[in-house]
Amino acid sequence: MGQPARNFILKTVVGMRRPVILVVDDEQPVREMLQVLLRDKYMIVAARDGKSALEAIRSGPVDLVLLDVNLPDTDGIRLLEKIKEFDNEIGVVMLSASDSAQQAVASLRKGAYDYITKPFDDEDLLLTIKRYTDKLTLKSEVDYLKEELRNKNGYGEIISKSPKMRAIFDLIQKVSITSSSILITGESGTGKELVARAVQSIGSRKGKPFVAVNCGAVPAELMESELFGHERGAFTGAHTKKIGKFEYADGGTIFLDEVATLPMHLQIKLLRVLQEKSFERVGGNILIKVDIRVMAATNVDLEKEVRKGNFREDLYYRLKVVPIELPPLRERKEDIPLLIQHFLKKHGRKCNKFVPGISSDAINALVNYSWPGNIRELENLIERLVVLAREGQEINYNDLPVGMFCADIEGLSTGEQKDFRDALKSFERHYIIGILNKTNWNRIEAAKEMKMHRNTLLAKMKDLGIKES
Repeated sequence: MGQPARNFILKTVVGMRRPVILVVDDEQPVREMLQVLLRDKYMIVAARDGKSALEAIRSGPVDLVLLDVNLPDTDGIRLLEKIKEFDNEIGVVMLSASDSAQQAVASLRKGAYDYITKPFDDEDLLLTIKRYTDKLTLKSEVDYLKEELRNKNGYGEIISKSPKMRAIFDLIQKVSITSSSILITGESGTGKELVARAVQSIGSRKGKPFVAVNCGAVPAELMESELFGHERGAFTGAHTKKIGKFEYADGGTIFLDEVATLPMHLQIKLLRVLQEKSFERVGGNILIKVDIRVMAATNVDLEKEVRKGNFREDLYYRLKVVPIELPPLRERKEDIPLLIQHFLKKHGRKCNKFVPGISSDAINALVNYSWPGNIRELENLIERLVVLAREGQEINYNDLPVGMFCADIEGLSTGEQKDFRDALKSFERHYIIGILNKTNWNRIEAAKEMKMHRNTLLAKMKDLGIKES
């Protein structure tokens, strides 16, 4: 048996929250006694039989089960097997009025963590639970640190299983050992700076300065001083000498984001730095030599800017020694669940809040969204959802922003101009997908909610190319 539901129930480190213990016993006084005993340190869920126990586990998360051997609808050992088939990481402590060695051995062989005989000593039970939860917390933290270490030794926060991105990973590996200039292109929010940092982190300049400059965020009249520094008295207000970004980056890398916004006179000076690895500060005449790698990024078509006369052709080709083009998120939809999991964990830790996961219908909706703001938009959304979520509750479809999909319906997210017929089809497609997500892709229920015949819905889905992800 597999765990399809768990693909969308995204767990975080146990140490961030109180462990969840499921008490399964058909005797109400026992359940109540255990709830009183454990509620100060643990989150308690109770079930009276095997069926309700499995329902609680599927709703998740559950870290440890206190399981009575004798239940009204099933044998405790059999239920133990089902729990382990569903999720082998859930701990189970068997509780039994019998001190049968045979039963205890059978439980341990089936994967139980321990076997305790009723009536049990409260301190013994608490100690058993603490040993297990301490072990669970340590394992979770080790797993988290291993993941973080893999990221640091690999490609930082670039997470992907997309073939397009895997090809870029291979390219990063190849160019990291060189000092050639790199031009990274792609829409806003696709992670261009992350790629630049990944090249730096595994290459020959690892551990050296990495200086990022957003060329579009600095006023044009200050940009030359920002990049190259100035001497005292170079201009009004220059009361002291200033070291520029290129000097700070000596020996390492300078990353010029939004490089297309550079004024023409600075493009000339940048070209000289690329060719001669030297420059003068503003107002100075001393030639400053630097050993530096230049990486640049832009979300505009630089070839068009060259043809318009807005960007120097020689600088364009000097920057584009190694071009890296990042695909938009809508072209790597298989990465969306992975990124959601990463951001859910990241912002859960940042907010010190446990959010157990995100439902499958919400995942389907997010996968089918076009993401005009790309990964940055996705991360901002997940951060917002985590901040607004209630402690211990799963994020579901109804938690998504009400107007989130309107841009797609109108064709505004891609700048596409639609005639009435295309706009109507776009609206129908997103409306139907929304209802299907709401009904967990149950066609009969969706047709009822839309007040149409099931066959009409199936025909519409075929016509609009709607398929379950």
